[in-house]
Parts: sequence; structure tokens; C-alpha cells
Amino acid sequence: MDATETTHSEHSSKPLLLSAGLAGLTFAVWAAAPTSFLLGYLCLLVSALIGLVMKTWLEVRARPQQPPLLELLLSLASDPELATLHASLADALQDVSSRTDPTFRKLALSRLNSIAADCALLAKGQVAFTSTESWRVVYEELLRSPGLHLYRSVAYVESAHYWQDGPGQQSTQLNLELHDEGTIRIERTAIIADHLWPASDLFPVDPLHSWLDQQHRYGIWLRLVRESALENDSELLCDFGIYGTRAVGMQTADPAGRTIRFLLDFNFAKIQEAEAVWNRLGVYAISYRELLDQQH
Repeated sequence: MDATETTHSEHSSKPLLLSAGLAGLTFAVWAAAPTSFLLGYLCLLVSALIGLVMKTWLEVRARPQQPPLLELLLSLASDPELATLHASLADALQDVSSRTDPTFRKLALSRLNSIAADCALLAKGQVAFTSTESWRVVYEELLRSPGLHLYRSVAYVESAHYWQDGPGQQSTQLNLELHDEGTIRIERTAIIADHLWPASDLFPVDPLHSWLDQQHRYGIWLRLVRESALENDSELLCDFGIYGTRAVGMQTADPAGRTIRFLLDFNFAKIQEAEAVWNRLGVYAISYRELLDQQH
């Protein structure tokens, strides 16, 4: 018999012993001072009832707690926006459950599993984007949000056309405008593949060089790192942006430099990790201004 069974047995026997004790006490009192049969019967009934109530109470206490659904619903009720969403989702799930077509159910369950995975990601303070256009909208919203005064970007450049497509050019123009008008301070570190920045050349190849030079002329602070300089620190090869102390965005690009995934993380621990990488990159980097000085 394991510990759980032993405890349950003890809980079950205590009320029975108490009930038996009360019954014995009733008989003793009845024998010492005879009373009516009805009164004695009622005393025995009360004894049994006390034992039953105690047994039930102890079993409820020993039973594993059920999921605190009521507590969850009350918590959601305090957030009107989430409470409305919860009600809408519950109604939709009920409607899905009423449909029996096997093909529909297979498709619905697959889609709902994806939604559940997205919700789990949101619960961790992370938002994933697989559409370039969708994350660019959020990117602009973050940069323009009140209280954000510093944006630090690490660009891992493996293509000369990095940020040269339509959405990329729009984001670059946004950077230039916000920095130029003093809304936000922008600092950028560019990790550049060696074939785009040969050791014999002072500057990277075009149009990458033109992209960097344009930002410098608008006052954005730039520093450059050759990819080969990080061969012993390969974990620094990443592409991300730090939005003040609010969030960090990790970008994954295709070989042509187009964004294919963007993960926005609002956890302060992740922001600290990104800041540590930013600081370590400074050991290997050279500022764009220093390169211009060498040109003369």
C-alpha cells in the first residue's frame, strides 16, 4: 500500500471511530439515565450523521484539486478585451464541435492546433511574423511608440541587396526620417560577409556601400564587422533589433536578404541577452567614420 492509499485509509477510518465513539457515549448516557426510545434513536442518528459529514469533508480535502476554471474565468472577466475574445473563441469551438464531417474535423483540428501553438508563444511574450509586410507595420509602430528613444540594430548582411527590396527601402527611409527629426536615436552594427567586403577594399561593395553611406550622412551611428572576424565567436552571427528596453526582434532572412521570419520578444531577459551580444560585437567592429578617415 502506497502513502496515498495509507493516508486515504486513515482519513476514512477516523470518522467511523468518531461515530462509534459517539454512539457508545449515547448508550452509556441512556443506560445511566434512561430516556425515551425516540430520543435515544435520534442521538444515534446524529452520531452517524456527524461521522458521515466528517468522512465526506476529509475525502474532499484529500482529493486532488480540479483545474481552477472558475478562478480563470474570474481573472479573464477583469480584462474586458480578453473576456470578449474568450467568449468568441468558446462559441466558435462549440460550433466546430457540432460538425461531424471527418474531413472538416481533420482540417479544423489541424488549424486549431496551429492557433494553440501561436497562443502558447504569445503567453511567453513572443509574437512571430512570417509575412514581411506584417512585421514591417509592427516595426514602424514600435519605432514610433511613445517613450522609445533608442533603437540598436545588428544587420547580418550576406547579400549586397540587403534591405534593397520595397519593404526594406521603406524601413530604411523610416529610420532616416525618425533619426533626422530627433524622434529616436538609431545605432547600427553591420556584420558583412567577406565576399561583400574583401580584405583588400576599404568599403563594402555597392549597393551595400551606398546603403550604409546614406545612413551615415543622416547621422546614424554605424560600425562594421567582417564575418570572418567572428569565426571564433560564431554565436554573434545574428540579425536583430533592440527597441529600447521594451523588446528585441530577431530576423531571419533568405539568401537574397529578404525577411522570411521575424520574432518579437518582450521578455527583459532576452533584451539583456541581445545587449550582451551588441557589446561583444564592439570588440570586433570598426566605426564607419574611422573608415572615412582612412580614405583621406
